[in-house]
Amino acid sequence: MKVVVAMSGGVDSSVTALLLKEQGHEVIGVTLRLAPDDNGSLEKRAGRCCSLDDMTDARQVCDRLGIPFYAIDSRERFKKTVFDPFVKAYRNGQTPIPCLACNHEVKLGDLYNTAKSLGAELATGHYAQVVDYQGFKTLSRPTDISRDQTYYLYGTDPKVVEALHLPLGALHKPDVRKMAEKMGLRTHNKPDSHEICFVPDGNHAKVVEKASGAMPKGKMVDESGKEVAQHAGIHQFTIGQRRGIGVGLGERTYVADLDPKSQLVQLGPKSALECSKISARDIRTIVPTEHWPEEIGVQIRARHKAQPATWEVNSDGELVIKFLEPTHAVALGQAAVVYDGDILLGGGIINGRLDGKFPRKV
Repeated sequence: MKVVVAMSGGVDSSVTALLLKEQGHEVIGVTLRLAPDDNGSLEKRAGRCCSLDDMTDARQVCDRLGIPFYAIDSRERFKKTVFDPFVKAYRNGQTPIPCLACNHEVKLGDLYNTAKSLGAELATGHYAQVVDYQGFKTLSRPTDISRDQTYYLYGTDPKVVEALHLPLGALHKPDVRKMAEKMGLRTHNKPDSHEICFVPDGNHAKVVEKASGAMPKGKMVDESGKEVAQHAGIHQFTIGQRRGIGVGLGERTYVADLDPKSQLVQLGPKSALECSKISARDIRTIVPTEHWPEEIGVQIRARHKAQPATWEVNSDGELVIKFLEPTHAVALGQAAVVYDGDILLGGGIINGRLDGKFPRKV
């Protein structure tokens, strides 16, 4: 078959292209330029992706494999669908995941259309597996569970899943690196990206301020409502945060709520983070909800375990999830991703904590 491989410049996409080429397919490498480097610099930045140096690595891997390489400038699309909503969400006291929109709309959306226009299918280096579930093609967790990326893929369009190839889903990361080294691919020992591509130093607050101006200052209060400090903007905090708060109350203290109207940062003990009922909007499903089981597993952060829950869709079209046991640190703007065991069903963006000490709905 003819297949377009999304080349990020990392070891995973490099080996994806290698494996498909070895299987005899006609492979085309495509890189998307998304977040620009500062001043067009080619400076190396460990822990990020989608920079100019990554494009260079991707091109050289394609040269080594003897396959065509194309680069697409998607910066304008990226800004509109990923960056601008990221800034807006932080200013509104939410904790967005820009990689979701990037995967759903750009990498597995626009790139799918590019592949289709070439009469090709699409492959990526994500750690997930394409499986059948009740007559539907969907995704499941990979063999190397420590590399699981299904949380970030819950919004993949079902028609994309039908044409999607994930060669790394049955492999372990150390073996992927060994394959790359054996074939002399320059990316074999390249560090994994772990920061947001446009926040290379991890300081998202600085990015928000640079893009949209300074945030209003406000109060930080303890569980009783007493003011304990001032802060320089709610965009500097997220629900469940303990480090970097700058306040000592004699016990472990967490950020329990953020109020974008009053600019109030609510602090409290761990018990103040408990919540049993949440809502999510912008529901995306790979498997239609009528085929979901009554009891599901719901993952509310990329590194959390899925927790047992029941669900319903309310009259506003929101997914309402009730956990069988209380969960902690539900941050608005994160994703609630739904599973049946290891099988990915769909999910949505959390827009409400419906109970607990500090309920909030946006």
